[in-house]
Amino acid sequence: MVTLKDRRRGDGPKTESEKPEPDMPESEKPESYKHEALRRLLQADISRMRPDEALPTERQLAERYDVSRATARRALQALREDGLIRSVRGVGTFVSHPQITKTSTLTSFSEDLRSRGYHPSAELLAAEVVEADLHHATALGVDPGTALHRIERLRLGDDFPICLETVYLSAERFPSLDESLLRGSLSEALQNTHGVRVVRATQQIRAVNVTGRQARLLGVKQGSAALLVRRTAFDDTGHVVEYGESLCRGDLYEFSLVVTK
Repeated sequence: MVTLKDRRRGDGPKTESEKPEPDMPESEKPESYKHEALRRLLQADISRMRPDEALPTERQLAERYDVSRATARRALQALREDGLIRSVRGVGTFVSHPQITKTSTLTSFSEDLRSRGYHPSAELLAAEVVEADLHHATALGVDPGTALHRIERLRLGDDFPICLETVYLSAERFPSLDESLLRGSLSEALQNTHGVRVVRATQQIRAVNVTGRQARLLGVKQGSAALLVRRTAFDDTGHVVEYGESLCRGDLYEFSLVVTK
């Protein structure tokens, strides 16, 4: 049987407070030491596993590492609090998908995903020309009734749904958009095909709960928490390039902003 003592060999130097007595029996080591040691072992294992891969049960962990089920339970709870694993009642415990942290740096969705090790892609749900209502006309700085491209896409990371996005662009400025370009980064497509580069954007973020269709597309339960991001992007001449609304899964997406006074 593999014990915590066996697995911890070679983990690197420990501080004096971390080192148990050299000849202390495993059963006499403090409970806090054993659950923390198990957490670290499992964290190392998780780093080599794929998202949605199942972890052993509490009983299996207790038997494998010669600890109590209470110790295994505490270690798993700590990993859940760290966002590394998720549990589904009656099903099991699984490796979480890496959380995507959006900072104040101007980056595209595709760049954000690549930075977290995802392969970004997009499933095109709708691409149509519509008349601008007052809300979208104001956001884009055009007259109501102006023709706009409305592009709805499901943004994916490693073919896993992360964000539901709807973007509006002027059909006059961008008269034709090849649908093949809409399955990747729209910002990159506009720069490569039209020479338009986004250099600034304003964003409004608020917490919402997803509805039925949104939940089905994002693969979450109806009413689950999400972040609604409204973004207006500008080019280097100060003109609006696009206005978009993105519904991001609350369990995978977070925003980190620096605030100064």
